[in-house]
Amino acid sequence: MSKIRLALFPLSIVYDGITRFKNFLYSSNILSSVKFDIPVIIVGNLSTGGTGKTPHTEFIAKLISPINKTAVLSRGYGRKTTGYVFANKDSIAEEIGDEPLQISRNISNIDVAVCEDRITGINRLMRTQSSEVIILDDAFQHRKVQGSLYILLTTYSKPFYDDKVLPAGDLRETSKNKNRADIIIVTKCPSHISEAKSLEIIKKIKPGLNQRVFFSEVIYDKPKPFFNGFDFEKVKNTILVTGIVQPKPLEKHIISMGKSVQGISFKDHYDYTLDDVKQMASKLFSLPKHSAIITTSKDAVKLQPLVKKLDSSIPIFEIPITISVLFDQENELKQIITDHVKGN
Repeated sequence: MSKIRLALFPLSIVYDGITRFKNFLYSSNILSSVKFDIPVIIVGNLSTGGTGKTPHTEFIAKLISPINKTAVLSRGYGRKTTGYVFANKDSIAEEIGDEPLQISRNISNIDVAVCEDRITGINRLMRTQSSEVIILDDAFQHRKVQGSLYILLTTYSKPFYDDKVLPAGDLRETSKNKNRADIIIVTKCPSHISEAKSLEIIKKIKPGLNQRVFFSEVIYDKPKPFFNGFDFEKVKNTILVTGIVQPKPLEKHIISMGKSVQGISFKDHYDYTLDDVKQMASKLFSLPKHSAIITTSKDAVKLQPLVKKLDSSIPIFEIPITISVLFDQENELKQIITDHVKGN
């Protein structure tokens, strides 16, 4: 822990006390949670972000949507609107947030909506879209809704059991609250993680008798251009533009493809401007021939309209990501989720 965060430890005690009291009120039924008549799958984490919620939410939505009418509901972090907003083909990040827009564009056969009040949002989706299953993105701390299945994510590099409560650490609540989860997924694992290491992690997680622990890795798909006419195979030099918590793994992946990388990092959920794109383009044009900008799908939904407005001849690519469940347990995880949906 850094000296600054160590100095903030007294504030963590106060914050922890507040979250403990809130959880006590719900656990004691002094404050009530609303339960719905359809499966409500809650995906979230104990930390402040960067655990891979969006690709895991997409994984679940793609699994369920061919069988049941599925919706994803998010609060829409970073959007400029308020209240309930339903995503459509013309939606922009300012209206629904970058991650909901990414999900909406990646999966065509689901509904996506945002609403700060999850109860209102669920009721609207059930009433107007006849949703049969709703996935709540980033709602592990949202105790007003009683989920039917809780999926908790924690990263391999910084698992919740090695972290502390805000502001001394990155946890929104103490690690013992992992007990609310039905499934715990250790995300962003190296593909070569050994079974012995996974057993060591499981031992530290200390899952309950009814909890299952899985491990997943990030899979980077082939880079795709914003606009037709660009071939990534010809690219030698890249400028990696990201507004995410952890850009280093993506940077390493690009290097592994034999490309040089210069990074431009912005804060998570950064709102890009036309001036930002002009600066990126200026830096790009100072590089040798066969250079390109590369970014994430999350950033692409904000950058593409700006690049199109400025100059659609700028070579810029996004790298989509998916997840893969390790140790040949993907079918087991899918079975748990589908059985839950069928049974509820």
